[in-house]
Amino acid sequence: MNALDHFSLPYQSMKNGLHTFQFKVDDLFFAAFENSPVQLGDFNVEVQLDKRPGISELNVMITGEVDAVCDRCLSDIRMPVKSENHILVKVSNRLSNEIDDEVIFVKEDQSHLNISQIVYEFIVLALPIVNIYNCENDNPRKCNMDVLKKLVASDEAKETQTVIKTWDSLKNLNLD
Repeated sequence: MNALDHFSLPYQSMKNGLHTFQFKVDDLFFAAFENSPVQLGDFNVEVQLDKRPGISELNVMITGEVDAVCDRCLSDIRMPVKSENHILVKVSNRLSNEIDDEVIFVKEDQSHLNISQIVYEFIVLALPIVNIYNCENDNPRKCNMDVLKKLVASDEAKETQTVIKTWDSLKNLNLD
């Protein structure tokens, strides 16, 4: 069985109304996507589908953690990720040439709706641009303290050099 198969919702056989689905997303899920920026992660995904005639609303709530390298101290960390997204599902006999990120077009005779690609894209979009984890409250701290000490020393040296250069340029100022 493919890791993405259980993300297939029985759309055609559902009655109108609110339907809730729970999914677990793990490393096998991300391995199914080529060049995925996520290799290791654990997520809980709750999908609420409000099915109505013609158009339905899909709400996807994602919570979990992804393994990453801290951009500040280069330690391995677990970054928390949380996301809530809404997308519409529109029933249509003809496929639209329009590309719309907020609408999925399905044919009337389509029995299932696979949402694995949607879940994957929502997780990737929820990833932080900068991987910095606040480890102040962790015991033991995950941060590499040696690297952090070097960063602080480097920042202090730059500040001192900037102040000295400012005063040197003022000494050459001729006010006469």
